[in-house]
Amino acid sequence: MKAVEELRKDVLKKIDVQIGDLYKKRDFISEIFTQKVALKKKKIGVWKNIIQNSFLTNIKLLISAPFIYGISVFILLFHIALELYHQVCFRLYKIPLVKPSDYFIFDRAHLPYLNWLEKINCAYCSYYNNLIAYAREIGARTERYWCPIKHSMPRKDAHSHYSRFVDYSNAEELRKEWENLRKFDDDKKTKL
Repeated sequence: MKAVEELRKDVLKKIDVQIGDLYKKRDFISEIFTQKVALKKKKIGVWKNIIQNSFLTNIKLLISAPFIYGISVFILLFHIALELYHQVCFRLYKIPLVKPSDYFIFDRAHLPYLNWLEKINCAYCSYYNNLIAYAREIGARTERYWCPIKHSMPRKDAHSHYSRFVDYSNAEELRKEWENLRKFDDDKKTKL
């Protein structure tokens, strides 16, 4: 009976956290809507923006645009190849699939103070950076499955699975833990 009561308290605590998150989202959305009129007045049109820029800034934009947008073809090819790998190999090895919706967020298009060109630029940057985060998680799960060993040198920015890896020189622990790491049971509990 005591265990049931503790479970009930735990569930209620989690529900309270989720309700709190919903209230925060509601407050944020209502704040954005109340500010929308004021924010819309801060929008600067594309042509006005170009005219306000210095000549040097406009030249820099013209020179850099082909380099910035030229890689979009390669980004799309990378995304297609990554998704093929992700869908085929993860299913074969029973590695949990990465949910794209957890990584691809395009909320800046709703900002009323951005003009159409700024919204396109924000969408482009969002897509690229979201794709990198998505690819990193796919790479992290791949590394966890095939080589869950920490490097001999400390990493500057380790991915979300790295802390579970075995130490560099610990062969016994690797052989003992490898199959457990491949099960991804801890991820199902934490909903990675």
